[in-house]
Amino acid sequence: MEARYLELLKKLVSLNTDATRMLNYEEASSLIFNELEKLGLDTKIVGEKVPNVVARLDVGADKDLAIVSHYDVVPAEGPWIINGNEVDPFQPLELEGKLYGRGSADDKSAIVASIWAVAEVKDKELRYNPLLIITGGEEVGGIGIREVVSAGITGDLVLVADADIEYIGIGASGVVHGWITVRGKEGHAGYPHLARNPVNDLICLCSELMRFAERRALKFSKLDSPPNSPISKIWGRFTFTMLQAGSKHNVIPSTARAGFDMRIVPGEDPKNAIMELKSEFEAIREKLNLNAELEILEPINEGWMTDPQHPFVQEALEVYERVFGYRRICGELGGNDGYIFSKKGKPTIALGAMRKENNIHGRNEFVYLQDVIRLKEFMKGLLVGART
Repeated sequence: MEARYLELLKKLVSLNTDATRMLNYEEASSLIFNELEKLGLDTKIVGEKVPNVVARLDVGADKDLAIVSHYDVVPAEGPWIINGNEVDPFQPLELEGKLYGRGSADDKSAIVASIWAVAEVKDKELRYNPLLIITGGEEVGGIGIREVVSAGITGDLVLVADADIEYIGIGASGVVHGWITVRGKEGHAGYPHLARNPVNDLICLCSELMRFAERRALKFSKLDSPPNSPISKIWGRFTFTMLQAGSKHNVIPSTARAGFDMRIVPGEDPKNAIMELKSEFEAIREKLNLNAELEILEPINEGWMTDPQHPFVQEALEVYERVFGYRRICGELGGNDGYIFSKKGKPTIALGAMRKENNIHGRNEFVYLQDVIRLKEFMKGLLVGART
């Protein structure tokens, strides 16, 4: 990997841009801004809630290709243990063709790949005007990308560079988050007959809802699942992810809560999925005579899907085959910002530098440096044109 861009990736990874605390957003956006401005792109900061970098190079093409990535990261607990040594998650470590550090794969590698790609083709005849959109707040609901799109900046075609590298994504699951709250009567654990235990009630409710989870798993998309998935087509999912109740062993609390994550398959109407959940919840609540409520959190990621026969998809497949030696399109099990552009009618695909073994969001996150190069080459191919 070229030394200049490896150093840029290391600088970005060394910045703790924790999305939950909005750390070092100004520093990261300024670093990115300066790199793009030096390349001669029309560069600006967009947004009031977070600083989002938008940079465009007008080469006289008819359409803009938006390449979308993000500089914020999920929190990282350290130290990490790599080859028996303690490593700070924000002190990037280059080892055996990999770069370790929080955000190395998700998604700072894509930022560097996009800047590098534009640098190598900016003086050539291009099929599209490069439009780089690099946001903050992606890991906490897409705060930055919403600001950018609200400002009317979308491009004509979109590459979401926050994805797997083993295939071109032409759709992604929708995401619905929410809370189930059960209320009871607090009391002393030694006298449970004088209380109504919301913890017990919540356990019963969640157990009943697992039948709903089983039915969700029978919802299938037309899109193939990623390689090595247990089911060949993208399937629906409903998962409990958080539990909150009580503060002392001998006190029956007054409330208990469960957080959940529901995945909408590409092509499914999220409104129908939410109505099914609400209907199931109400039936269980009445059956068990519970004082309980269901809360759906906004915003909702509705998921997205691009027609596999769309010319942009076919063009991307040609470029992908040239770089990787094979063709593959799939849907994403996770969600990404593609749905925001898809809702605007923009043909959208997804390809990043991530692989399943990269420990995304976990300890010892890393990116293969060769994958950063491959992603850069794919971006160059799209900008120049598949058939040139």
